[in-house]
Amino acid sequence: MLKIYVDTCVYVDLFEGGFKSALAFDFFVRGWNCAFELVVSDWVRSELKRKGMDSEYPLLFEKFKSKKKLHFVEHTPEELELSKSKSEHWQDYLHYLIAKKAGCDKIVTVDNDFISSFSPIFDICYPESV
Repeated sequence: MLKIYVDTCVYVDLFEGGFKSALAFDFFVRGWNCAFELVVSDWVRSELKRKGMDSEYPLLFEKFKSKKKLHFVEHTPEELELSKSKSEHWQDYLHYLIAKKAGCDKIVTVDNDFISSFSPIFDICYPESV
């Protein structure tokens, strides 16, 4: 079973509505139908909270949890410091480190810079490509 880490921007697209929301919703539905396991980090949750979206995601995660397809992982202070020292896009680097530590097969994002920066070292794709 694929283990997939999802970048914060995919959740933001889902919760904001519009065309991108439909693509994100289709992606999560595939997960609910057991196409993959979802890995969620404390970093994603904190980013969603900063964007005022902390009331939207519990139901989404519960659908994965009820099928035993949800994994939570936390980042360490050392990973945060390493991210800040390695990249000006340190948030993306932190997502990468967390996904790697969690044993993920892919990172899903809609951030073109994230894809171009990290594709050479990790399997990163758009939601519709999973």
